[in-house]
Amino acid sequence: MTVVVFDEKPGKELAKPLKGGVFVLFWLVAIALWVIAPFMTNPLWGAFLIDSGIVFASVGFGVAQLGYRTPFRNVLIAGLVAIGLFALGDFLELTAISYFLRILVPFLALLSALYGTVGKVKVWYD
Repeated sequence: MTVVVFDEKPGKELAKPLKGGVFVLFWLVAIALWVIAPFMTNPLWGAFLIDSGIVFASVGFGVAQLGYRTPFRNVLIAGLVAIGLFALGDFLELTAISYFLRILVPFLALLSALYGTVGKVKVWYD
């Protein structure tokens, strides 16, 4: 016998138009940042804009797989934290932080698609 110790639905569901709108908006912001970045005279600002574009694209990709408001809020907060860490890594020239986040942020966005698919599969044990 299996007992569920957590609520299956963490809050209210996200509307599909909201998920689609956030996906498109964040990808537009990411593309705009990637287009603007090469024209920056300071290379630190250019790197920060490119890294911010990575975060916006990853969050936009990840949001499309979410179903509820609580994970949506958590993804947005994690995106803000990632932008802050990118600012720290880019402006203080801490390349280890920047390179680590350049790999980690898109990887976590790809995992959201996996978790979104696995979360829809129901398994019953007797």
